[in-house]
Amino acid sequence: MPNESTFVKLVKKHLPLEVDWQRIETGGTGTGIPDVNICYNGQEHWIEFKIVKGRSVDLSPMQIAWHSRRTKAGGRTWIIARHTFDGPRIGKGDHIYLWPGRCAKEVMQKGISYSEPVLGHY
Repeated sequence: MPNESTFVKLVKKHLPLEVDWQRIETGGTGTGIPDVNICYNGQEHWIEFKIVKGRSVDLSPMQIAWHSRRTKAGGRTWIIARHTFDGPRIGKGDHIYLWPGRCAKEVMQKGISYSEPVLGHY
């Protein structure tokens, strides 16, 4: 079963080498801050990683508020989710979903049904 750490490594492996990548470990000091900050071609991006079982994407109210504030200030934020399959579908491919951070509330409310996967059968 994939976990968030292996998902982060998978995404990093597929990004251009020029991406400056920083994993964020805030503990209790910065609630709601995404897992990763990247800079590419002079643009900052913040990315929240989620592993999804079932249909819901577990975003906290603090994460939703952070994405809302940052995007209102002109920041680029993202939520990326890996939907893993249990039972007889294990090993038959996961789906990857990507949403702009401005959609955080809708993603929390509607889960993966909020959009089609960006990548399938990974």
